[in-house]
Amino acid sequence: MSNVAKQGQIPEWIWHPDRERRPSVELQKRFTLQEPVEETAFYFACTGSASIELDGKPIGQWAESPRMAYAFSREESFPSRLEAGDHTLTLRLACTRPMPIEAINIHLADQSVGCAAFLCGSGLWIPTDRTWDAGDSFADLICVMGEEPFGEPGNAPDWFIAGGYGDIEVDPVEDYTLISSQGLDVDRSGGFVTLSGSGAGTLAFDDGKARDELYLFYHLLKQNEWKERRSRQLGMDMALYPQALIELPREMNVRIRLTNRGGEPATVWWNGAESLRELDGYEACITEQLTAAPGRTDVSAPQGLRYIRLFVGAEPGSDFRLEIAVEAAGVPLRQIGSFDSDSVLMNRIHEVSVHTSRVCHQIGLWDGIKRDRLNWGYDVYMAAKSDYSLWDNLEVLRRSIRELGRTPYGYWINGLPSYTLWWLCGMWDYYLETGDRQFVLEMKEDILKQVAWVKANTDPVTGFFLPGARNELSFIEWSPMGETESWFGLNAIFAMAKRQTNRLAAHVPELGLDWQGEPPFLEEDVFLKDSPALLTTLLGIMGGYVGRDKAVRFLSESALKDPVTPLTAYWLAECCSEFGLHDKAWQAIRTVWGSMLETGASTFWEGVVLDRGEDFHRELTTYTAYDSYRMSLCHSWSSTPVVWINKHVLGIRATEPGYKEFSFEPHAVEGLTRCRGVVQSPRGPIEAEWSLEGGNMVKRLTMEAVQSAGGRS
Repeated sequence: MSNVAKQGQIPEWIWHPDRERRPSVELQKRFTLQEPVEETAFYFACTGSASIELDGKPIGQWAESPRMAYAFSREESFPSRLEAGDHTLTLRLACTRPMPIEAINIHLADQSVGCAAFLCGSGLWIPTDRTWDAGDSFADLICVMGEEPFGEPGNAPDWFIAGGYGDIEVDPVEDYTLISSQGLDVDRSGGFVTLSGSGAGTLAFDDGKARDELYLFYHLLKQNEWKERRSRQLGMDMALYPQALIELPREMNVRIRLTNRGGEPATVWWNGAESLRELDGYEACITEQLTAAPGRTDVSAPQGLRYIRLFVGAEPGSDFRLEIAVEAAGVPLRQIGSFDSDSVLMNRIHEVSVHTSRVCHQIGLWDGIKRDRLNWGYDVYMAAKSDYSLWDNLEVLRRSIRELGRTPYGYWINGLPSYTLWWLCGMWDYYLETGDRQFVLEMKEDILKQVAWVKANTDPVTGFFLPGARNELSFIEWSPMGETESWFGLNAIFAMAKRQTNRLAAHVPELGLDWQGEPPFLEEDVFLKDSPALLTTLLGIMGGYVGRDKAVRFLSESALKDPVTPLTAYWLAECCSEFGLHDKAWQAIRTVWGSMLETGASTFWEGVVLDRGEDFHRELTTYTAYDSYRMSLCHSWSSTPVVWINKHVLGIRATEPGYKEFSFEPHAVEGLTRCRGVVQSPRGPIEAEWSLEGGNMVKRLTMEAVQSAGGRS
């Protein structure tokens, strides 16, 4: 990927350190110009009303509006020339409607107010940052550009795509397919699409009403905005307009760059989707607008998609010539982990899992690039599993762990007790895979806080977690389950979290973590009787409640059928392999992930329905929340086959934190006679391969200083 050409520091969202407890704030920046500056302009976005002053003189007054939080507004009265000398820019902000915070996004509680702004001119760039005065202190960082709940404000310079951490890059997408076109000529030379022809009428979206509300997170704004625009679009005869339909080589997070090479203004309406059926049938399909005067360029914000339909709006009879460039955006990751075998299907599952993981590395480790940019406790825990063995850089993962860890005492991560438990499990996973003591200690306060809240909700006599919720539905994941069995599953996760957190405490005693007592006692039959959901039994096995004999019998006889999720399928494969049922585990992987590949999937999905009709996307469902085209076809939690392949087929797994010791125990599943691969580790790449020769497995392991790494086979 290529670096974005940056013109300066990207503005930070700032406020007084008291944050929402200080609803009115004065932000001030003093600066000195050595010479006059021409072409100056001031842009800002904020929660609340705004009064703008320059050198003590009123410049502009803006009433409070949700729209101001979602786009940069230009203060048209700001002088276009600043003289040499000392200047003071003052923003007086008063917020009566902060960004909404509920249990689901409680980790954003300190990010409900904010202001991001920049003063620019010829050779001048002054963004909001922590050097601004906020009255009795310097301003404090609320969040960086691109983070929730503000997302990607409109009217931003295109180089803001780098994000507040400065590590998002773009890469041109040139290998695409023109599926169809109508009413225009298409030239695919030069690395972009050139659309030329004669206009059939202008196109323009009005402002709509979606931005008149504040949202829990950015993607809810976009969904409502797209629904409004899509409704307008579907009420028109779009067949009258010149148009083209493009398929990308695979799903990506992309932005579209429109450059007008003609002599008249032009507008492009474009729809984006993960499937062709979604493109035609979803009422909230991505629906955006780009407008450019002759010789000018307009660039969209990035969205997750595979298909793009473009409509050209221009005055009837006027000639247009438009260049359309598609650019993939994401944090560049150097892939260390790899896999190859004589199973075409296993290779393809690994390859698509890798791509699914890669494209979800954005400002955070996103769930899905089409829809869900909020960090979720369980989702990040599952998505992280493939990170450890694949990539050379885990900073995006660490950002997501940090953000979720900020959930205050007295609240569950994302409002869900199970997600707090999974987050704690994830801290042990992180340390086991990386040996990164520094980061664990950085998270000390948050770990202790989350454990304290779990302990406060644990019966000190019985050891049960949330004893009063026995007859309530405890959300684990999308697999449907009964109320009581979900509580059993929750306590099995509790047992896992307690066991793993205590392992972390033993390895990092500086945490000062004291979590005594045995996990609650549960009969193994509560996870087996009355035909529970598959996930319920798997949690009982992982929690240590189901003994080996009954676990092996259950796993041997289990069959994947709807309702099932990629999450449950992964745990089934893991449990099977832990008890030596590797062929059964491979059957689960190839059934679920192979099923997605049969549809032509280029990324793996949020959910799966095994018994489905022709329109697979419409039939997808979470079973309990939403379904159809809203479902994501690129979800980072579905990259887990990488983990199972590495641990059980290639045979490499850490047995001590940071791969100080690791095991090499490969297994030849049905149909496989050879494989080779690389697993990333803190001690360097581990190369492993094996082959079946004359009925015997011949193994080879290569690693620099493998002896000091404690590797054994």
